[in-house]
Amino acid sequence: MMTLRGRRCALVFGAVIAVLAGCAVPSGQTPQSSIQNNRSSAQSLFLAFLDRMKEAPTRPDRRASWMAPEAKKQRLLYLSDGGADEVLIYSYPAGKKVGALTQLRDPAGVCSDAAGDVWVVNSASFTIVEYAHGATKSEATLSDAGASNPLGCSVDPTTGNLAVTNLGASTGGGDLAIYTGAKGSAKKYQDSDLTYPYFCGYDDQGNLFVDGLNSSYGFVFAELPSGSGKLQTIGLNGTVDFPGGVQWDGSYVAIGDQYYQGKHTSAIDQVSVSGSAGTVEGTTTLTSSCNVLQFAIAGSTVVAPDVCSSDARYYHYPAGGSSTKTLTGLTYPVAAAVSLPQ
Repeated sequence: MMTLRGRRCALVFGAVIAVLAGCAVPSGQTPQSSIQNNRSSAQSLFLAFLDRMKEAPTRPDRRASWMAPEAKKQRLLYLSDGGADEVLIYSYPAGKKVGALTQLRDPAGVCSDAAGDVWVVNSASFTIVEYAHGATKSEATLSDAGASNPLGCSVDPTTGNLAVTNLGASTGGGDLAIYTGAKGSAKKYQDSDLTYPYFCGYDDQGNLFVDGLNSSYGFVFAELPSGSGKLQTIGLNGTVDFPGGVQWDGSYVAIGDQYYQGKHTSAIDQVSVSGSAGTVEGTTTLTSSCNVLQFAIAGSTVVAPDVCSSDARYYHYPAGGSSTKTLTGLTYPVAAAVSLPQ
C-alpha cells in the first residue's frame, strides 16, 4: 500500500507534466501534438493520484496531543504534517516547538480566525476540526461528507465564514464549500473553469480567492466576491505554472507557484485584482525551495512548508531570496498558519 507521503508526493510530482508543455517539442511532433500528449499524461497521473488518496491510514494513532503551558500566551505557528498525521505547533517567530495535535487523519490545510482559533482540514476523514489558540482538545468538528479530497481552508475576517477547497476525484471535479459562521452544513460552489480547486484565501473585505486547475490541467485563478453567489474567473497578466497557496498579505492576493518559470522551485506572486483582471505586481522568489504548498505570511516574514525537503523555511517577505530559518524534523508538511493570542 502506498504511504501517506507517497500519496501526497503523487499530487506534486504526478501533476508536474502539466507544466512541461512549454518544453522543447520532441523530434517528429508538432507543438500541438506535444501539448496533447502532455495533457494526456498529466490527466492519467493526476487521476491516479486522486484514486490513491482514497486509501485511509490503517493504524490508529495512539499518541496524545500536548502543549507547553506558556503556549497560550504566545504567537503560534501551526504546521500540518500529512505524512505524520499531526499538526506541530511552534512559538512564532522563535520557532521553538511547543506542542502537537495528534489523532488526525491526513491533515492538510490549516487556517486561523480573528479569535486565534485554528481549523484543521482532515482530508482522510472528511472533517474540519477547530482548536482554540494553544489548546489540545477540539472545540468543534464540521463534516465535509460527500466531498472529494478536502485540501485548503480560510476564514472570512468580516463574517467568520469558513471556506474549504475540495480538490476533486477521478469521477469528477471538486468544489468550494462555505460554512456560514463556521457552523452547520456547507453551501457548495462550482465553476466550469475551475475543475480542481487547490487553495483559497479571503481578503480583508470578505472576497474569497481560489486557485486550481481546469479540465485540461491548466492554471486557474478565481474569485467569489463578498455577497456573491457565483465564482468568476480572474485573468492574470502573468503566468503561474502550478497552483500553490493563496493568502491576503495586506495589500495584494499572494498566490503560490510550485513550479515558478517551469523550474523545480517555488515563488509567490503579489496580485492586484480589478473586476475580472489580475495584475502581477511583484514576485517573491523562495531560493532553494522545491514544492511549497500553503504558506503563511505574518508581517515581514513568510513561512514556507517544503514537501521536497521535509522542512519549513522562513523567508523575508516580500523580498524573498535565501531562507533565514529552517524548521526540520517534518515528514510531509502541507500547510502553515499563524495564530495570535487574545
